[in-house]
Amino acid sequence: MKLIALFTLAVSLLAQDPQSTIKIEVTAENGPVPGATVKLNAQTFQTGADGIARASVPLGLLTIEVAKEGFFPTTTSMELDQIKEWAVSIELHPAEKAEEEITVYATRNDVRIQDSTLRVEVLQREEIEEKMLMTPGDIVMMLNEMGGMRVQTTSPSLGAASVRMQGMRGRYTRFLSDGLPLFGQQGAGLGLLQIPPMDLGQVEVIKGNASALYGAGAMAGVVNLIARRPSAEPVREFLINRTTLGGTDADGFFASKLTQQWGMSLLGGGHWQERKDRIVMVGPILRVTREESSVPVFIGTVGTVKARS
Repeated sequence: MKLIALFTLAVSLLAQDPQSTIKIEVTAENGPVPGATVKLNAQTFQTGADGIARASVPLGLLTIEVAKEGFFPTTTSMELDQIKEWAVSIELHPAEKAEEEITVYATRNDVRIQDSTLRVEVLQREEIEEKMLMTPGDIVMMLNEMGGMRVQTTSPSLGAASVRMQGMRGRYTRFLSDGLPLFGQQGAGLGLLQIPPMDLGQVEVIKGNASALYGAGAMAGVVNLIARRPSAEPVREFLINRTTLGGTDADGFFASKLTQQWGMSLLGGGHWQERKDRIVMVGPILRVTREESSVPVFIGTVGTVKARS
């Protein structure tokens, strides 16, 4: 019986595939990487505190996949042709984190949007540029495409319009420029058709009652238009648009740093409408900003010169 048992054991050992031992060391710039997932063909292992994982694998082609959160995954392969202990060292490279931080100014405390207690919708520069290429002369399309808002024209000849938010009348929507009520207390006569979006860096919309912050005129909500801040490199932009109905829009924007703390931006625009009604409107806006301040400390000429023919 003993001879039969020994013979059976020998046959079973010979029938198995020859196994080899492999030691995988996972490292990074700061040293060993513990808790990394190591996949050897169909087997999965974890590295220990020393960043090393050991396993027994059959001879032949071996595919090694190593993954760890915060690092780029690595894959390699090798041919095992001898029964011995193989040593493999794999270095992981850290993945770059692309974090985007949005600061909201309409809440009057300059907090991040995820930390704000109010529900604030933010349009960033990329979305503003998309709408600007379609209607560079005004911000009507940009506001109309936001849910819960509708722009109602009150005087087409003067370019006056009101914004109805959540079904309430336009006089209950407060418009701000860099957090200040520079458009007046009532938004019903606001010339939205005369505000070019070229110098806007961000648009913040508070939908709902904001009377505690901005008075009774903000019962429907608040729209805060944030101007672009001068960057280290000078910005010079010029845009010309021509419509099929004979309308022409020409806008120019210039921004530059004066010192490390002070900057200047200048916006100029001209708009012409042929055939039916010819209007020339020029509204230059000069802003002088300070680096440490969230709002312009001085606003120069804000006005519109019209010539009708």
